[in-house]
Amino acid sequence: STLYYLLITVTTVLFLCNRYANAGEKLIVELKDFSRSELKACGFTLNSESPVHIKALGASTDRKNKSRGDMFAYGWIINSETREKVWMMDPNNTSRSGDDRKFDEYITLPKGTYEIYFTAPYFSYQSSFTKINTNVDHRHDDELFDIGGRHNFFFSWLEDWFGGDMRKEWFKRSKNWGVEIYIDEKNPVTMFNPPKDFPNILFRAVNLGENEFIKQGFSLNKPLAIHIYALGEGIKDEELSDYGYIVDAKTHKRIWEMKRGNITKAGGADKNIKFDAAVNFNAGNYIVYYYTDDSHSSVDWNDSPPYDPLNYGISLYGHDEKDKPVFKLFTPSDEENVIVSITKVGNDETRSEGFTLKKDANVRIYSIGERYSSRRQMADYGWIINAKTREKVWEMNVDKTVHAGGGSKNRMIDEVISLPKGSYMVFYQSDDSHSYDDWNVSPSYDPKHWGITVYAVDGDFDKSTVEKYIEERDKNIIAQIIKVRDNANLSETFKLTEPTRVRIYAIGEGARREMSDYGWVEQATTGKVVWEMTYSMTFHAGGARKNRLVNTTILLDKGEYRLRYVSDDSHSFNKWNDDPPDDAQYWGIILYRELEVKDKN
Repeated sequence: STLYYLLITVTTVLFLCNRYANAGEKLIVELKDFSRSELKACGFTLNSESPVHIKALGASTDRKNKSRGDMFAYGWIINSETREKVWMMDPNNTSRSGDDRKFDEYITLPKGTYEIYFTAPYFSYQSSFTKINTNVDHRHDDELFDIGGRHNFFFSWLEDWFGGDMRKEWFKRSKNWGVEIYIDEKNPVTMFNPPKDFPNILFRAVNLGENEFIKQGFSLNKPLAIHIYALGEGIKDEELSDYGYIVDAKTHKRIWEMKRGNITKAGGADKNIKFDAAVNFNAGNYIVYYYTDDSHSSVDWNDSPPYDPLNYGISLYGHDEKDKPVFKLFTPSDEENVIVSITKVGNDETRSEGFTLKKDANVRIYSIGERYSSRRQMADYGWIINAKTREKVWEMNVDKTVHAGGGSKNRMIDEVISLPKGSYMVFYQSDDSHSYDDWNVSPSYDPKHWGITVYAVDGDFDKSTVEKYIEERDKNIIAQIIKVRDNANLSETFKLTEPTRVRIYAIGEGARREMSDYGWVEQATTGKVVWEMTYSMTFHAGGARKNRLVNTTILLDKGEYRLRYVSDDSHSFNKWNDDPPDDAQYWGIILYRELEVKDKN
């Protein structure tokens, strides 16, 4: 795009035979003027070992003391085959030249292919009153400098006060920054546009910008060792910001991922990271993912770029030519075989949808939500219950989640589980902040799927084996009192004509070993309590700790009974003063006729 070439200029400079640094030398590379570009590059091939004369002018954050400060305008050379740095300007090998630093030396390079880069990603402005380091964003000529964020009052004031002087000094100095390379005029040299392609490339997604979401499927018809070369971003002790991973397309289990234990420094800023190794894959189908956040990418480096900036992203390549026929790309789809989709969930929502499986099935659950700052539980999350028994069959457990991109509290689960035939209810609940289209930190890399989606994954999936489930009063319900509000005192009578096993499912409120919203069963004629919901028999019902649940079975003789439920003046159905329970629709008590095993089908 026009924007990309404005920001990153890849320059091939042919021989300029009439330009010499010293007698007998010819200029082969000239990368100059960084007033409108933050990165320029050029490639060259030497046919034999050669002395190389490098003349460069850059800048450091400390103008006076070369042992302190970092270079913010500088050049470097990498070996095109190994992608490793072979030379770089730094405060120790440069000398002062006014406010800048210069390099004018010879280095010897072996026969080979090389790439030279020069960058000026940010500016360090110094005056008698202040010292300011500011990102330089060439996409916004009217807002070239970004001092601490454009919406920060204090930094905006600094920019208003010093911005004019900074801009003037920037253009004056940056026009002179750059690098020239000279070699012996008798030595042949070949020029090319970097980066040099990897041999036996299978897939690449590089030069990635901000908020990129790469998703690419590939198939292997036999086991293959694939070399993965991935560059990204990750600040120490924080979640990775720009990174990739590969999952099995059937199970969605992660086969490979960039993580703290397998990445190394990629050069430049400390947050630049790299994975560079071969990974063994079995025959099968896979999906490669790569995400970037909203800063520090190929469109605008807010700190020093990695040594191999034009390969920012992920590349997969084989070891020789015969690997290519083994590898085949395909386009994965997230919208095939969708059973339930509860997505784009906003603040303070509780949404649900049901489905019925007519036979046992494997289903994929893809859920993205928010983790509380305590990191011990989820604030926005999903779960699945058996629609008949109300038993939870799956939940978005915080300990099983992984980072979903953006803010560290964005979490996701992508896994396949087995469900027996039956009816299920899928729920998703959000708190009062950080939800779809109303984020309070950077959103997930896949914001449109904020919520929960259930997919069928069996290869022979038949849509006729799944149908929508709509909750109705179960024919096996003997009596029920649900959706109970504040200050309730409700009852329902029922009659049993024979001794009956009864399953009691009740949700209420309890704290300090006392119940305030609860139910019981009493004899209709005498009022004698035959069963009561006590705190000691309950367990956590999800949401706030005071949400309590009991799911038990008792034997009742034939006779007339009364089902009772009472509540206090707070925290009840749709009037919660804390997080609601997982099965909020059933706040109250239900009695089910427990069927014999032979009758359950």
